[in-house]
Amino acid sequence: MKSDDIPVTVEQIGAALAALGLYEGNNTPAEHAERAAGFGSPDIYRLRLLNTLLGAVQGQAKLADEAEEDGEDLFTAWLEQLKGADTWDDPARQISFLGWQVRRVGMPLFLLANDPDTGPIVGAAAQAAEALHIMLGVIGTLEEADPTVDFVTIINQGGMLKAGRELLATALDNTDTALETFK
Repeated sequence: MKSDDIPVTVEQIGAALAALGLYEGNNTPAEHAERAAGFGSPDIYRLRLLNTLLGAVQGQAKLADEAEEDGEDLFTAWLEQLKGADTWDDPARQISFLGWQVRRVGMPLFLLANDPDTGPIVGAAAQAAEALHIMLGVIGTLEEADPTVDFVTIINQGGMLKAGRELLATALDNTDTALETFK
């Protein structure tokens, strides 16, 4: 499946949401324009629609994953996601896509970790997620960099790796703190 990086329209997103029972309305350009005005911009409205669709599909994928017991079948099914995202045959695009997914997981963790009542385990998870995001970013940058031209870019990745390492060290410290409560 190739997307050719052509964004889907709000009408296409609306149709997908309607097929899942999550969109009420006529799904017309005029209707979408009116709703977009309420969000301040067509781009924000489109982003909200896409994330609603993504959440619904991810919820269904989670249910299907939980029902499947064969790890090999799960792995094969998960690869379909990479095909659907048009990242299957390009390692750099795969890394970028995985980094995006990790970032989406990490952001709510960081918000939760700001609440002192959540404790050190949530903080450790947030820090580990951010460290993974940084490492995937380094991999992606190095994959795309031309060593004969992008010397500074490549050198700067050392600083990024140090930042990721510091986050991992802090995550380990938070994990140790949490483990102390089990003694």
